[in-house]
Amino acid sequence: MPFITDDETGLPVVPLWINGRPVLSKEAGTFPVFSAARHKNVHLAQNANVTLAREAADSAQFALDKWKLNTPASRRDIINKMSELLVARKQELVALQMEETSCSQSWAEFNIGYTTSTLDEIAARVTTACAGELPAMSTQGPMGFVFKEAIGTVLLIAPWNAAVVLATKSLASILGAGCSVVFKASELSPRTHHKLLELWVEAGVPPSVINVVQCRRDDSPAVTEALISHPAIKKIEFIGSASVGRIVASLCGKYLKPVLMELGGKCPHIVLDDLNDAQLEEAASKAIRYAFMHHGQVCFSCERIIIQRKVAEKFIELLKLKAKEFPQAEGVNTRIVDNAYNMLVDADSKGAKFILGKPEYLNDHTLAPVLLTNVTKAMKIHNEESFGPSATIIIVEDDEEAFNVANDSSYGLDAFVHTYDMKRALYLARQLEVGKLRVNGTTHEATFPFSAVKGSGWGRNNADAGIDQFLVQKGVIIDI
Repeated sequence: MPFITDDETGLPVVPLWINGRPVLSKEAGTFPVFSAARHKNVHLAQNANVTLAREAADSAQFALDKWKLNTPASRRDIINKMSELLVARKQELVALQMEETSCSQSWAEFNIGYTTSTLDEIAARVTTACAGELPAMSTQGPMGFVFKEAIGTVLLIAPWNAAVVLATKSLASILGAGCSVVFKASELSPRTHHKLLELWVEAGVPPSVINVVQCRRDDSPAVTEALISHPAIKKIEFIGSASVGRIVASLCGKYLKPVLMELGGKCPHIVLDDLNDAQLEEAASKAIRYAFMHHGQVCFSCERIIIQRKVAEKFIELLKLKAKEFPQAEGVNTRIVDNAYNMLVDADSKGAKFILGKPEYLNDHTLAPVLLTNVTKAMKIHNEESFGPSATIIIVEDDEEAFNVANDSSYGLDAFVHTYDMKRALYLARQLEVGKLRVNGTTHEATFPFSAVKGSGWGRNNADAGIDQFLVQKGVIIDI
């Protein structure tokens, strides 16, 4: 879809999308989208205000009545088509992600590959996830049915750091359930998110079923509350930081709206003492990869490396070696990078020891990767998600201390354990307070329900678990 060009700057303008058409508003204004990698503004985005946000919700509600009557099989076919389009437009989507978020090509390509596998699995589950039930009755005579129906219009707030996969798999679950949606795109990746809208429409979603708005960071509180409070919005899905999640959750409580949340993490990477040299090297490679990839701007980033003492000295040396070999990533903008830097400075001032690197800017949006020890609870980095290329190393004596240290966090997203003693692995799996545990691996499984605990959010996504989040069960009892 061609964009108009701003007369003053000569940059293309990413519009809003309301009621099946692009929307521009001089009154609401535009804002620049800055590419840290290119050191310049790459385009403008139309800003949404409260009035435009309400129009988007009205449009989605109007489209719902017809869309929810489509058969699950027809919605399945659309999701399958979307998966095909992602593959066909891969290079364009990779380029947009790299331009807007300064991510590496490998990260952008991972987004496409993992998204297609999640869409394929969601599509395969639509018809069964939407099927009702015939419960056994407790009394003679009546007959009962349970219908599964779309909850209604959903507000999706998706982030920039995995711009394709997080938005697309959520949209697939929402649309697969028969819901319409207001998609609040990230102000850091609006063109990537707008391209996803175009592909969904090309795949067969009626143009007014998905409505897309984005806004300046300063306008986000008012726009978000206008959407959450709108009578058409029946559920909210928020993917982002815990700090913003608290605000969204409080608004949902204020307006009595259910909310699905996937927030940040402070993921532990536990290394047990039964590993041989080759296994230790493999574990070190994976720990560094998950600590430093995408400049640490990943919710499941490995920010805490917990090592049993018997293998600690050897493993730390391997970590240093792997860290020096790992490709340098770039941050998305100075605001997020500055926050990560300030956490390191705070830790340094309170006695942390840096065994690799130091608090240092490589440029105004990129930090030097660091490994640090002697982190205490007085330091912000002890319990706050840094979203930067850093990992804290903690040495423990035994399995019990390992899981106690891992659980000493307000987050509960992912955990990683390296051991070839499956009894120990399963013991830790039962003790760790996380939504998902990966033993000796870092794979992402589209067939698995993905959930979080504690401060990392609540609810589930992926496959039929994600679709079910946007369905309501309606019980009907008939006396005959």
